[in-house]
Parts: sequence; structure tokens; C-alpha cells
Amino acid sequence: MKPVVRAILAVLAVTGLSACAPVVRSHIYLPDPLPASAQWPGEAPREVSVTTADGLSLKGYYYPPREAGKRLIVFFHGNGGNRYTAARYAAPLAEQGDGLLIADYRGYGGNPGTPSETGLRADAASFIAYGRTLQPGAPVYLFGHSLGGGVALDAATREDIAGVVTLGTFTSLTAMAPAYARPILPDRFDNLKAVSRIKVPLLLIHGTADDIIPFSEGEALKKAAFAANVRVRFMTLTGANHHPDFTKLAPTVLGQMARMPTPDWTPYVE
Repeated sequence: MKPVVRAILAVLAVTGLSACAPVVRSHIYLPDPLPASAQWPGEAPREVSVTTADGLSLKGYYYPPREAGKRLIVFFHGNGGNRYTAARYAAPLAEQGDGLLIADYRGYGGNPGTPSETGLRADAASFIAYGRTLQPGAPVYLFGHSLGGGVALDAATREDIAGVVTLGTFTSLTAMAPAYARPILPDRFDNLKAVSRIKVPLLLIHGTADDIIPFSEGEALKKAAFAANVRVRFMTLTGANHHPDFTKLAPTVLGQMARMPTPDWTPYVE
């Protein structure tokens, strides 16, 4: 994660190894501000608000399903984003009529609070719980992009869900930092550990030309999942960068989600 690496180097240059956790976190989590006005290429999503266990009120977006009985997909965006950029990017996931809930994090998009691994975990739990009230009884699928992949994988070890998908996700925050900076990292996002504990179908997607999270990181997650006998599939996006064309990717992802509950959903590498 090159922006994170550069930020950590900058912090070290100024504060040294005695840097406190809040200072380091302020250079790891890099949210973009919301635009002055929202512009939607299609139907605008509903703005929603959830309350976290520690009392924060966080805003997100929701594309309601077209009919009862459809899936609920909870989308977790990456670093340097927010609910608006995520809602525009992930909107194709709602094109087959599924409910799509765009989660946002504390400190992102004008939301209150300061990001941390523990905080993002609480944020994810709150959005998933809220999603269940929006679509009672609907199968819940998690989709995480980049940093959001770590949020989704962690949540998948704790929540009763139908499946989880990640795109361009790293093995751990530690792996993305210089060796000498690793001791001061207050957050880890140990995704290698998380994938080995997942009990539901898992789809890992990674672009071979990803210049933010190297393709080798996705391969390492795949190996860890296979070693733990997780029901995992690995999808290679040849020539794709960190933000592949979602209008092309979404139909394939939705097709995979449809297969996850069936007996023919077995591990493979594509």
C-alpha cells in the first residue's frame, strides 16, 4: 500500500520510533472528503445512519432491493475513499435487484470519530446489524475492497453471513510497511489469520497490474485459505489495476454469489 508506506516514512522522519498511536494512525488512514454536491449516474441511493456500540452516528448509503427475498450485499470501501465514492463505484452490484448497503467508517466522509482497527470492526458490526433490519431474513454477503477487504474478512469470522468477497486486499498492514516501521504500527489487520478462520464461501479477486496492493498479496491470501481448507475461489484479473471496471466485474461477482450456497461451489483458481 504505497500511500501508507510513504506516510509512515514521513511520520518516522518527524517523530521517530517513539511515535504515539494516534499520530501514526493519522498517517495510515487517509479518507477523502465528500464532494460539495452528490452526482449520481443513475438512481440515487438512500442516505442511512447507524449508531455504533460506542455511540457514534455514522452515515452510509443504501440501494433497496427491487423485491422481497433478494440478497443484502454490504460493501466496505478502501482507504482514501468514503461512502460517496464507494456508492458510485459499487452501484453495479445492485443492478440485478439486490439490496446494497454502503458502509462508511468513523473519520471518513465527515463521520465523527477517529479510525482504528478496533473502531472499523465496530463500524462494520453496526452496518451489518442495521442491514438485517432493512432486509429481515435476507442472506447477507460482504464485499471488501482494499482496506475494506480486511474489514470484511474480520467481520466474516464473527458474523452469520452467506459469503464474503474481497478485491485487491493485503495479507496484513504489517506486510505493507517497511520492516523498521512495523514495531510502531498500532493496527495490524492480520488478513492471513482471518482467511484461515472463515467458515463460509470466500472469493478473492486481485488484478495482476495492481500497483497499490501487489498481486502477490492476493496469492498469499489464497494459499492461506487453501491450507486451512476454506471454501475459497481465487479470481485473477489479468492486466487490471487496483480499481478495475466494476461494470464488467459486478456480473461475475453476482454470479459467484449465487453459486456460493450451492453444492457446485467448490474451490478453484481462475
